[in-house]
Amino acid sequence: MEKRAFWILLLMGIVLFGFIGPEVKAQPIILKGVTHLPKPHFNNDPVPLFIEAVNKRAAGRLKIEWLGGPEVFASFDQIHALKAGTIDMILYYPFAFMKSLMPEAEAQGLSELSAWEERKSGLFELWSEIFEKRANAKYIGRLHSNVPFHIFCNRRIDKVADLKGLRVRVMPLYIPFIKALGATPITIPPPEIYTAMERGVVEGFMWPRVGMASWGLHEVTKFMIEPGVFQMEPATMINLDRWKKIPKDLQDLLLDVIQEYEYIGTMRNYMLLEKEEKIREKAGVKNIKLPPGEAEKFVKTAYDMTWEEILKAAPEYGPKLKKAMSKGALPKGAFPWQ
Repeated sequence: MEKRAFWILLLMGIVLFGFIGPEVKAQPIILKGVTHLPKPHFNNDPVPLFIEAVNKRAAGRLKIEWLGGPEVFASFDQIHALKAGTIDMILYYPFAFMKSLMPEAEAQGLSELSAWEERKSGLFELWSEIFEKRANAKYIGRLHSNVPFHIFCNRRIDKVADLKGLRVRVMPLYIPFIKALGATPITIPPPEIYTAMERGVVEGFMWPRVGMASWGLHEVTKFMIEPGVFQMEPATMINLDRWKKIPKDLQDLLLDVIQEYEYIGTMRNYMLLEKEEKIREKAGVKNIKLPPGEAEKFVKTAYDMTWEEILKAAPEYGPKLKKAMSKGALPKGAFPWQ
């Protein structure tokens, strides 16, 4: 009787292992991620496409879950949560928001290259080293390139001197530039810009050429100043400890997919530019083009003053970054059109 019970229990164990074992092994790796902007924002446009592509190609072995934006973690706190491992992934995050961990982070906005060009110039590898060292993060790429920042304001600006005294909402990237123009930088979270403009707390703000309409800012803005300066610089990254636990083939999958969507996201941005131009035009926002001499002074001030601050704050990596993000860093023949 005891032998019979033993064999019955053994058989049951084999059957249960056969059903339960594979199911346990098939549990996907879940990467829980956030963005610094709310989900519906224009600037997040390539994020759901990237997630969908990763989840589909991983075929159940890995899954990215987008938890949300600043309602999950305050925007400026997200990088610290990633470093600590409280979240697995940040899907879309400005380099400039990482200044507290990386004194050199603001340099990315000054890049002369697209994301795919940065993989040829050595800049991608340089940032990978910095992210691991400073933020305990694996940098995998950026989903936007080449879209400039502009000053949007309610004062007509015809020359650089007209910006003197203008109260401008800023983020860290362009504080040295705004100060050099004689304007007054004021730090305000993005969701509060509308009210600040409406009440006259600020008279202007800097934002990429795409995305201001997502906050309804065209309703409280009269002018957009041209030319633009810098470029959008959203990083996508994974907690380094979490990254090391992902199988190599899935790491490669993540790196392959983001390289595709760096280009796709940028191309989609160009289409969004047209859409947003129409929204601003309908709202009565006028584009003001500075005269050539004033435009040259405007752009030169932006880059000279910002590089001066970065090189002073980050002597170890600043010069290397400046070299790697210049057009001259691209090897000849790196692309068919060269």
